[in-house]
Amino acid sequence: MMNTYFTFWHYGAVIFFTLLLIFLIILTLKQPKSTSKVSIIFTYVLVIPGFMFGALLVIDSYTKKTTLSDVKDHRFLPTEKIFFIGSVRNTGNYTIGEVSVEIKIVNKDTPALEGKPSYQSNAFAELIGDGRVKPSYLIVTEVVATNLKPGQRKEFRIIMPHPSYFKGYTSYVRAYGQ
Repeated sequence: MMNTYFTFWHYGAVIFFTLLLIFLIILTLKQPKSTSKVSIIFTYVLVIPGFMFGALLVIDSYTKKTTLSDVKDHRFLPTEKIFFIGSVRNTGNYTIGEVSVEIKIVNKDTPALEGKPSYQSNAFAELIGDGRVKPSYLIVTEVVATNLKPGQRKEFRIIMPHPSYFKGYTSYVRAYGQ
């Protein structure tokens, strides 16, 4: 279950759009000679919640701000794992229910750095029977903090596999609050 916090801005948006929907439905029902009341109300019921959802996303982007700091990675060769350590900080003014960190590693030896999504095995690998198309990137997302108060900082450690066919990797790390 996701722990998330609605601020008074979220509740205000929900109340505003709910009242707007009720007002528009009542206004439509009071029209004396409208033949398409049902279709108009149906349109309101579809459009107003869409605007409400968009408003909640915009409010989230302004109230749930996180920053990453001191992110380091280390490849542990015996187990073919990569260890990422670092910290996340709530830089906003409101509590964040969950802070997630997304790590994307990309094989340095493939066209993935140019935007292509897969790695084609080389001729030697095809000769011995490994001609499969393999992904040239790997994405891992983990929740690293819950109920993060404003200004609070939390350390994290994420362990992810290092594919054996990667010649090296470039990592992209981002944090976001929910």
